[in-house]
Amino acid sequence: MNIKISDSLPKIIIDERERGEIRNAFDNLPCDISIETLDFGDYIVSSRCAIERKRGDDLVSSIFDTRFFQQLSKLKNVFQFPILIIESLEKTFSRKFVKESSIYGALVYATYKMNIPIISTKDALETAKVIVEIAKLEQSKDYYPDIIPKIDKESLSEKITAEDQKYFLEGLIDVGDKKAQRFLDVLGNPLFALHAISEAKVIYTKNGKPKKITGIIEGFKGIGSKFILRNQKLLNFSYSQALKLKTKIRE
Repeated sequence: MNIKISDSLPKIIIDERERGEIRNAFDNLPCDISIETLDFGDYIVSSRCAIERKRGDDLVSSIFDTRFFQQLSKLKNVFQFPILIIESLEKTFSRKFVKESSIYGALVYATYKMNIPIISTKDALETAKVIVEIAKLEQSKDYYPDIIPKIDKESLSEKITAEDQKYFLEGLIDVGDKKAQRFLDVLGNPLFALHAISEAKVIYTKNGKPKKITGIIEGFKGIGSKFILRNQKLLNFSYSQALKLKTKIRE
């Protein structure tokens, strides 16, 4: 990897797919860039920090086709300090079909569960400025993007098969082979499936009857309030209490 040497300018590796307005923005800023084809992240500013950039309009599609979770998961596996930048967040909610609860659920998961900080910017120029500042901060501590950590793909995939993942999800209540497969197709892995179930909210009518569910899993075929409530109880119920109930039933 060839990075131009400069004593004063922060060095930034940019994924070659980051083009157009954002690429032009860096041309007008004091930084030393290198264009590479990256397997993870859009910008690498040090050996321990990489950045994923999402425009508001792209954020929606990446959440619904699972790229959002997969990209962040890969970034977190490789870098000690992954960062997510969301550019023009208002564009996220400009589409009529978008459920706000699904968007916020995904963002909460990224920050709360994955511990990935999120920075919001208004446009490409502001995004570029933020990335340059992060690069300056990292490189002032002598962390440079000259050496990029690698994923040990063999160790990550060792002895793990798609059937193992489906079998795991089939341990949930009312989940068979087809529903487990659908979870994996839509959400990418068992962890995100469990998160989608646990963070779902059941909305009730004035009479106290379940009306609908909201969250990432909203609109998921074959998933209703009964499924959510039963599986949330399965995931959260005390094991010791379950053992006591089993003993009482036997008596």
